[in-house]
Amino acid sequence: MNKITFSTKDIKILQKNPNVHRVSERSITYTDDFKNRFIDAYLVGKLPRQIFVENGFDVDVIGIKPIEQSACRWKKAYEKNGLIGLTDSRKTASGRPLKRELTPSEVNERQKARIELLEGQVELLKKLETTERRLLNASEILNPNKAYQLIHETIEQNGFKGMTRYFCDLLGVSRSGYYSYLKASSIREAREKLGLKAKEIILKALRPARI
Repeated sequence: MNKITFSTKDIKILQKNPNVHRVSERSITYTDDFKNRFIDAYLVGKLPRQIFVENGFDVDVIGIKPIEQSACRWKKAYEKNGLIGLTDSRKTASGRPLKRELTPSEVNERQKARIELLEGQVELLKKLETTERRLLNASEILNPNKAYQLIHETIEQNGFKGMTRYFCDLLGVSRSGYYSYLKASSIREAREKLGLKAKEIILKALRPARI
């Protein structure tokens, strides 16, 4: 049988996942945000099972078949109606006001933006593969401060804005430590500038006056 019955324990665990809107003994209602992110990841080549695991789901609890069925259903809905097709109409019972319906031109604009985003994401993933190897190889002999420096240089040189968490997790260092490093770096730079300025003043004072 493909139908899975969730135990009370399973339901409690699933309810704690932010990607779950509602869960009963026989069904899970996923959030629209999760379905959008699922489609993004699916379109760049990730497998349904991998996406679910990366988003905190236990595949053994949900079952492979239901995951594949959800993936198929969401893919068809997205191909037919885009992002609007992924919206769960059952959530209107929550009391939240419905958003206005998008015009055809707005839908096309969003679709175009989404395609451009996904194409950029694919290119980023290709570039990131090389960067990941460089980061991991270099980090094998680095202390935390050197790892922070490497992350900062990688972000600045390659334009990986907003990927601080990912790189810190990759190298096994804390984000708070990274931000403390950046703050300390700013202080060090300011001190170095003051030191250079003071040195110039001293050298100028010691320089023999011209007659």
